[in-house]
Formats: sequence, C-alpha cells, structure tokens
Amino acid sequence: AALIERLRVRAADAAVDELLRELIEEIGFVDLLRAEGPEGAERLENVRELLAGAAETVADEGGELGLSPLDHFLQRASLVTGADGRDDSEKVTLMTLHNAKGLEFPVVFITGLEEGLFPLSRSHEEPDLLEEERRLFYVGITRAMRLLYLTHARSRRRNGESMPSIPSSFLKPIPPDMLQVRSTVRLRASGRAALPQTPSSRRPGRPVSAAGGGDPDVEASQDSPRFVKGERIRHPRFGSGTVAELTGTGREMKVTVDFDDEGVGRKRLVVAYAGLERGWD
Repeated sequence: AALIERLRVRAADAAVDELLRELIEEIGFVDLLRAEGPEGAERLENVRELLAGAAETVADEGGELGLSPLDHFLQRASLVTGADGRDDSEKVTLMTLHNAKGLEFPVVFITGLEEGLFPLSRSHEEPDLLEEERRLFYVGITRAMRLLYLTHARSRRRNGESMPSIPSSFLKPIPPDMLQVRSTVRLRASGRAALPQTPSSRRPGRPVSAAGGGDPDVEASQDSPRFVKGERIRHPRFGSGTVAELTGTGREMKVTVDFDDEGVGRKRLVVAYAGLERGWD
C-alpha cells in the first residue's frame, strides 16, 4: 500500500518510463522474469518494449492539457489497436472476423460464404455454435462503411477433389432488394447460367454483393485480362511487342505477340501467367 501511494504521488508529474522503471525495480520484476528461463526472457523483452513505447509517447506527443503523463499514456494505449499506425491506403487488409471487431473499412469482402465453410458443418448440430457464427457474420457485414461484397464459389477443391458448393444459409434472410447478384467474368465465360440479377436501391449504408452501374472496371477480373489486337504490351523477359491475336476465355485466354526483338519473334502466351503490362512503346 505504501508503494502504491508513493507512486501515485510521483505519477502526477513524473515521466511514464521513469515511473515504470521505478515500479519494476521496487518489485524485483526483472529478477522474477529471469528466473522463469526462456519464456521469462521473452516477457522481459516485452517489458523493455513497454518502457521504450512509454518514453516515445511522451517525447513525440507531449501531454494533453489537464492530463498527467501517465493519464496521457494510458488514454493513448486504450485507443490504439493493431490496425492503427499503418498506411492501408494502397493495401488489402486480410483478417479473421474475430479480429475485425471494432474496425471499419470503406470496402469489405466476406469470402467463402458456403455451407460447411461459413457456417461450419458441425455448427448445424450445435445451435449455440451456429448462433455464434451468425453473430460473427453480422460483425463482418457491419464493418463496411460504403461497399460490401459477399462471395461464394460454385465449386471448391477439398481434399484434392472439386466439390459443388451450396451458398451459405446466412445469405437467405437478406432482403433481395438489398443485393446485386453477379457472376464473375470467369463463370460467365464458362457458359453456366448466372444467378438472377436484382437491382439494388443503392441507398447509403445498404450492403451489396457487387458494385453496380455497369462499370467495366468492376465487371472485369484478373481471370479475364482485357487485351485487344494491335495493343502494345511488355513482357518481363521478351520485352516490348504488339498483340497479334487473342484466343480462348478466362484463365485459358492465350495471346499471340509479335515482339520487337527479332531474336524473340512471335510468341504465343497464356495471359494469366505471362505477366504482361500494357501501354509500352
């Protein structure tokens, strides 16, 4: 009690890293951790990082008016999450639904919405587990600020065998007028019938499964790169060239290119694996 009271008085104006060092020394925390062996050594490293973080916080940001250094440090620590401090403007953030709690993103993709995957097969035998997964689905859809994509595959390879998939039962309660149902370019190219398309009212905050408006950039996918005859491209190995011919669809699309280098000449390449870039002179 005497230690707590003394540190409480010191905390009014003492630097946070100094306060922590004093506490650690008083209770002999370093010796206790070292006595734990390898696991304690790792925890000791965490303590050092805590001290460094405390020193940097006060040095970089100073204190907020009316707050002690310790108050400021604790306030900041309570607000910081693993997603803060990163520049995600040009990146895709991958995470589980559990880790998404409390976060928001302009665009969210929830993938694998198929029976046996989400929800898991065993959840149908355990009502509590099924409801927990339903709550996780709700967490996922409410992370989206502007656009929400809900995706499922027509078939999925499991245990080395391609198996047909059934859309998740979690999709059924969603009113049809809140969705735009779309097939991927690859699926449409396969000749299989697409799911019926339902126009969305597109009111702000309403989830959709795909962006609308017929935007060609939205309609396109990596499965079907758009090249045209006569277009200039560049190959990472063969250099610049001109598209002479296109055959096939989706990931089976092939392109015939007349390369500028006479030693290379004409090559026929699979577009999905060729690594071609557009717009080269």
